[in-house]
Amino acid sequence: MSLFLLIGSTIKDSYKVQENLLNESLKNKALAIFNLIVDMRHWNAQYKGVYVRSDKLEPNPYLKPGFIKSKNNEKLIWVNPAFMTRQISDIASKRDGFKLKITSNKLINKNNAPDEEERKILKYFDNNIDVPYYWSMDNNTFRFMGALKTEESCLECHAHQGYKVGDVRGGISVSFDAKKEYKQLEEINKDKEQTIFFLVIAAIGTIITLIVYQRIKRVDEMKISNLNSTLETKVKELDDFNKTLEIKVKKEVEKQREKENLLIQQSKLAALGEMIGNIAHQWRQPISAVSAIMMNIKWTAIAQGADKNFLDERMKEANEQLKYMSQTIDDFRTFFKPNKEKEYFDLKEEVRKAYKILRASLENENINLQIYSNTTIEAYGYANEFSQVVLNIISNAKYVLVERKIENSKIEIHLSKDEQNIYCEIKDNAGGIEEKYIDRIFEPYFTTKEHHGTGIGLYISKEIIHKHMKGMLRVENGKDGASFIISIPRVKKENHADT
Repeated sequence: MSLFLLIGSTIKDSYKVQENLLNESLKNKALAIFNLIVDMRHWNAQYKGVYVRSDKLEPNPYLKPGFIKSKNNEKLIWVNPAFMTRQISDIASKRDGFKLKITSNKLINKNNAPDEEERKILKYFDNNIDVPYYWSMDNNTFRFMGALKTEESCLECHAHQGYKVGDVRGGISVSFDAKKEYKQLEEINKDKEQTIFFLVIAAIGTIITLIVYQRIKRVDEMKISNLNSTLETKVKELDDFNKTLEIKVKKEVEKQREKENLLIQQSKLAALGEMIGNIAHQWRQPISAVSAIMMNIKWTAIAQGADKNFLDERMKEANEQLKYMSQTIDDFRTFFKPNKEKEYFDLKEEVRKAYKILRASLENENINLQIYSNTTIEAYGYANEFSQVVLNIISNAKYVLVERKIENSKIEIHLSKDEQNIYCEIKDNAGGIEEKYIDRIFEPYFTTKEHHGTGIGLYISKEIIHKHMKGMLRVENGKDGASFIISIPRVKKENHADT
């Protein structure tokens, strides 16, 4: 009986563990956004504000002067850290269910006035100077506020308010709707409730069996000898049932861990994709501004007698670098955007996407990566998830090549197909995987990277290929190193609805 209660209590408590993990994930997401805003403010503060050319942006009335005129009579708006933070907040808060805001109890700009909840948190920061942030969850809304400490660069604008270095000057609040995440958590919990119900029924059945046995024993002691064989059979059946139940519970717990791992991984990728999207949005205007400045420099230099051909060449090189920066951030943003539906995709193109993400780090380590494919190969499934699997395998190969200091390091990717399957084989020349580890590398939390790995990268990769794309991921040692082989079933377009 105690076994049933112990198992039921463990399963019930696991919901609280999952809820804590979800809250921790949401907190980390908000903390990452807060740290990004603080880093942008530091960048702005080190230049004591920046000037932005704009005819649409209204100057901050609390900055004197709010704008200046350039030699070309262009209006240049002065943007200090607080003004920049408010502009970013206005853009970010247009997203459904998301709000970003800078606020303080000692206001200069009334537009930054705190609401009642924010005022309480700011007061809490004043009384607890060493607390870096505060968060809460209320009605599926996650609220977070990070404390803004007064630094030396802040005193130029805020010394008159009585602040000293180290004082809490205000905070940046982040809030977003977490209904979707909690709905997923509730669906996971439904399965656990069914298991607990099953355990309750089993416990009741056990109690009834014991009561019946005791009654029979009291009514007629003489029949004990005749009932011994039957009782032994019942006890054996009960033991077998308990063993079977333990196996079922173990499998159920393993399933829940898989779901938790995937939920955490998806939350991290979503947060990373959102941050990259914000960075990309902020990069656009500075890149355009740099391009315009270079053009202005070019014509000014030509007017002063500089070599036009020389300037054209340098302008071409600079514009190519700006284009590369813009394309790179777009590649990152697209790469971490999850696919919602299966689709047909070019296998080689998805492999190239993964390579482009790692290209700079591979070249920095002098690792040569080659892709071999004799024909166009079209696969069916989740394109971005497939790219992430390839990215993970290439990253592992790079780590081993660098750690073992392999000369003439190389990674080869061979793409092919036959009548039944599509293949992607990723090989390196790092010497292979030790035999004692090769059968365990796809296990969750197993890693050979001391202090550098979590042990879920290859596990998640196998889950994606096996469960999401109905394929297979395996590894073997070749002549020069390890070889990871991905195989995906071929799907004809007219039959894809049946897969």
